[in-house]
Amino acid sequence: MFAAAAGLFAQDAAPASKASPYISVIGSITKADAAGKVLSVKSDKGDETTVKFNELTSFLRMAAGETDMKKATEAKASDAEVGDRVIARVLTTDPTGKPARTIYITKQADLAKRTQDTMAQWKNATKGLATNVDAGAKAITITSKQGATSHDIKLDVSGKVDFRHYNPETGQYEAGTMAAIRTGDQILVLGQKEGDGSSIKAESIGFGSFKTIGILVKSIDTAGNVILGTETASKKPITVTLRPDTSVKKFSEMGANMVARMVNPTFQAAGGRGGFRGAPAGGDATGGAGGGAEGPARPAGPPAGTAAAPGAPGEGRGVGRGGRGGRGGMDIGAIIEQQPSIQLSELKVGDALIVTGATGADATKLIASAVVAGVEPILRAAPSNGADPLAGAWNVGGGGGGGDGN
Repeated sequence: MFAAAAGLFAQDAAPASKASPYISVIGSITKADAAGKVLSVKSDKGDETTVKFNELTSFLRMAAGETDMKKATEAKASDAEVGDRVIARVLTTDPTGKPARTIYITKQADLAKRTQDTMAQWKNATKGLATNVDAGAKAITITSKQGATSHDIKLDVSGKVDFRHYNPETGQYEAGTMAAIRTGDQILVLGQKEGDGSSIKAESIGFGSFKTIGILVKSIDTAGNVILGTETASKKPITVTLRPDTSVKKFSEMGANMVARMVNPTFQAAGGRGGFRGAPAGGDATGGAGGGAEGPARPAGPPAGTAAAPGAPGEGRGVGRGGRGGRGGMDIGAIIEQQPSIQLSELKVGDALIVTGATGADATKLIASAVVAGVEPILRAAPSNGADPLAGAWNVGGGGGGGDGN
């Protein structure tokens, strides 16, 4: 679905004219000092700044998700509280230098309610991978998978469509365009299904590039929330950055063995294939873990609001909470949900991980929405020449996502 557990799309401010002397400060209030007439604001990219105000500053309240500032209603300085979203318009090149002329407020409670509403709305969104993008015909073809069956769906985007692009740097779905969609992107779509469901008149589309990979940990920077590792499928180095809302879990021995037996009923905890796919018994765990990006995975939330984003399609090999499916109707996602969360500092060099996240322009970097450790028994259990043990059975965690009603 498209409603991030952490919040909704970043609220869009009307773009300022190039000649405008105003700048906008957009973010969440971390401290409200009424006596000092100053707000501490953390931007969506994590920067901290301050916004001053005085008796001439106009305070206006915006509904969650509203982008037309003409619809804002009158508010007071005392209405600005910690956790609220703000857009402050300041007549200066230095936002800390002069009091803001106008401060738009969106209440935290309103954002939370919109997140819930959006999650419900996107629960039954159609998910798939973009296989063709035809700007001239104003159509997109996606391949949607249900169980072992795949079928093509044509999306008619000739009308007014709200495009939302997942930004891995912020973890949010932001305003996008059809031109930014690439073949292989994961798609979530809301709209009117026509006929047998092979075509949809699209109203809202969220898209992004996500993948699930196996890695072997080479080093861990707990201060920078970064894991350096080797991708087990390609043997290439990979840099994994964790966001504050990244889900980090570790299978208990019992949980891992349970899933391993789901994958291979003949699995014995002390036996099976050594290490990862392709490694001989007793190997060094350098084979493929979870493959690459053959199937869609999900980010940390869905498009539609202000803070974090919604989940991307969860029909492929995402990792984390909420995923249902897999062989024999197994519910691996539910088992993962029951596993304990851990801190990054609890991981160690040499650990095997399955990581789901979003990629940007640099394919050697992944911004993780979910990390799962303790997966070695599952990978040992898979038949050496059989299907990937993770295929179709995992969904990305991190708070959003398809299988669990995101």
